[in-house]
Amino acid sequence: MKFNLSKPYLITLLTAITAINTSAQKLPSEQKESFYAPPGLKIDGKTTEWGNKFQAHNNATMLFYTMANDNDNLYLVMQTDQQAATDKIFHGGITLEVICRDKGKKLKPVKITFPLVSLTERSEIVPLRDKKNNADSVAAVVNARLQTFAKHIAIEGLDGLTDPDVSVYNDLGLKAAARVDGSRAVSFEFQVPLKYIRSLMGDESSFDYRIIVNGAKLEPGTIVINGSSLSGGAARVSLSGSADANPIFSPTYLKASYILAKKQR
Repeated sequence: MKFNLSKPYLITLLTAITAINTSAQKLPSEQKESFYAPPGLKIDGKTTEWGNKFQAHNNATMLFYTMANDNDNLYLVMQTDQQAATDKIFHGGITLEVICRDKGKKLKPVKITFPLVSLTERSEIVPLRDKKNNADSVAAVVNARLQTFAKHIAIEGLDGLTDPDVSVYNDLGLKAAARVDGSRAVSFEFQVPLKYIRSLMGDESSFDYRIIVNGAKLEPGTIVINGSSLSGGAARVSLSGSADANPIFSPTYLKASYILAKKQR
């Protein structure tokens, strides 16, 4: 498929990037206030129901994000327009980790990770990088591939659930979605039923959380050459560089606290 980047699309793209950069300068690095989720929320990766606005922008993870809740669910919507972040995300996903604030209880955190894509599937998302192609056409292609590939959510610490992952079409109330927009920004949405994290909450319905951009993992036997990995070999070898030289191998995260918002009457 051949695309052309016309002048109107270029102007639209540059305008969107400028707006995103300006917004980032005004937002805190971690969300400061509780936020009650908008009504009729659909987990589809679109940010329109959120007013295309976010409560925080974190430089370490390169994510805009908003955490919210209603009476039944916890929600997390995130967006990045940085290629370095999307590369890491499509290698290792984003993990939402909900942590008990009372360290004396020694409760295991709840972890949700998405998207999960294989090496072959990840290569099919390459058009996202191609700046010569029409942005809207690229978004349509990548979104179709995301719907095909990103079909599982990794889970850990959820009471009664022992499987390492579940389908995005599960009947547990766990939901996740990813979507690319016309400016090549990638958005992610999570939904977690509150029943799975109630035990981790304090008296004020509060908890700590981490949002982790995992990046690529180095498996045993990986050879690292100038910051890039090659599989094979009996042991990890570093030649003229190391895994640390390439940030794709280094997870980044933010840590903050959240108190459930109450619906305004």
